[in-house]
Amino acid sequence: MKKEELSISLVQANVAFDSVEGNLSHLEELLERDSSESDIYLLPELFNTGYRNAFHMKAEKMGLYTTRWMKQMAARKKGAICGSVAIDENGQVFNRMLFVEPSGTIQYYDKVNVFAFSGEDKMFSAGQKDAIFEYLGWRIKAIICFDLRFPESVRNKAPYFDLIVCSAHWPSPRIQAWDTLIPARAIENQSYFAATNRYGAEGEAMYPGHSVVIDFKGTPMIPALKEECIVTCKLKSSELDQFRASFPFLKPAL
Repeated sequence: MKKEELSISLVQANVAFDSVEGNLSHLEELLERDSSESDIYLLPELFNTGYRNAFHMKAEKMGLYTTRWMKQMAARKKGAICGSVAIDENGQVFNRMLFVEPSGTIQYYDKVNVFAFSGEDKMFSAGQKDAIFEYLGWRIKAIICFDLRFPESVRNKAPYFDLIVCSAHWPSPRIQAWDTLIPARAIENQSYFAATNRYGAEGEAMYPGHSVVIDFKGTPMIPALKEECIVTCKLKSSELDQFRASFPFLKPAL
């Protein structure tokens, strides 16, 4: 049965350049201080290594250090932990969003649109398929950072998804595009959209955050976040269903 009210917490955090252990410890402290009791905690892209450091560090195998940490935190928080990690699978490295449920069940998505401008194509293999996570009766579309620029990768088709989640390392010079594209994807797909960007600096690159939750009309449900924090938002299935019924443009013409 679908849960009527789904709570999601955006974990907008600074990510250190050179310490997986330090990053996970820092995130654990933030999560332990948070009392939201959310269904989902959404972390940034490459939250354990940082963005540039993922190019230099050896990727992890599934089920090892970071995956185990996510399982432990999901069980402790009694909510799914979601974010992307560099994963080595049979010699190929993927930028993989892991969705780890409190039960330990893992769903995942490999980033399809790798960002060649920054050299991602030299580090990561492109994923080959889209992914929709099933959780508490909700259908959740997964994307990572640069995927946001490709509406064809996010297009809602029956059976429709209810929520888009995006983990990102989106820098300050292009933040206007981030602020513009997220509402656009929500509107054109009649879907809630929750996006967590990292916060802070990595070398000369600045990351302003601007994590946000947008409703199916393109309206912000919280202001864009501009500091390290965890903020929770509640999404109502009935309100989404009512809006789609009143304006059913997703259905194909007969």
